[in-house]
Amino acid sequence: MKNNVYVRSRRSIKNISLVRISLLVPLIVYGFYKNGIYLYQHQYTNLFGLFKPFIFVLIGGSIGMFVNIIYEYIFNKHKGKFIEAVFSTFHVEYGLLLGCVTSINTNIAIFSAVVFVILFISKFIKNRINIMALIFIAIYLIQVYLTKDYSYLNAYDTSRAFSLDFMDYMIGRGAGGISATHIILIIISMLGISISNNNKVNITISAIVSAALCFGTYSIITKEPIGALLLTNNIIFAYTYIATDYVTSSYTLNGEIIFGVLVGAVTFGFYFVNPILAPFLAILVVSLFNNLIDRIANKLNIKE
Repeated sequence: MKNNVYVRSRRSIKNISLVRISLLVPLIVYGFYKNGIYLYQHQYTNLFGLFKPFIFVLIGGSIGMFVNIIYEYIFNKHKGKFIEAVFSTFHVEYGLLLGCVTSINTNIAIFSAVVFVILFISKFIKNRINIMALIFIAIYLIQVYLTKDYSYLNAYDTSRAFSLDFMDYMIGRGAGGISATHIILIIISMLGISISNNNKVNITISAIVSAALCFGTYSIITKEPIGALLLTNNIIFAYTYIATDYVTSSYTLNGEIIFGVLVGAVTFGFYFVNPILAPFLAILVVSLFNNLIDRIANKLNIKE
């Protein structure tokens, strides 16, 4: 770092993506258990439902890889190594992450079509907004329009009334995407990608602190449990993996902090519009101003 600006990493997209993807594995395994194995064991789903959580993640990553390959070999006339074409952009990681945050009740065909179309179009335009947030919002709105009772609760969750405490949310029993509910595993993952210098951790921390202050104040006033407000609806996962997109988030030190604070505060505002969309709408909106935020942050000359 020099003059409060992070020099963009010289590591390849492949190396960055593989580290971050490897740290997703425990979350993917837990999502497979919670939304597949457990439901199958207790007869809440059939054999297809058993593997459905893994199918979403596999399809998402495969679409990201396929889009990169098509673009590189057909449109970009790629002549290098195959692995370089696969990881020519972060699209493989984008697809995997989208598989993690989607609801187990999402139609696989809708998920596949929206992910493919938007990822493919994004290859021909310069990214100015967070593509993952845009795709999530599109899938959600289409699914809600087609299925009025669309939910982020699996079949077991909807069959019973629960009174969850703080630790229940920490171990993944709250509502959220297929592989995005286990807060402890997300924190471990966050530490891993931070130690390996593969994450803009300042965005994640400042977003969590900002949202915690907003939701905490609201919780004190309304007596609504903070866990139900902050630890559900993919919020912590989105701050860790979606908001920190290398392409559309701020990259200066002060810019990352401001970016994260804004994401947390805007999430709170959108929460009263739609709790599930809130973190993604916040990330989408703030990502529009990432370059402006960096320019403003540089002028502030905040002492480190």
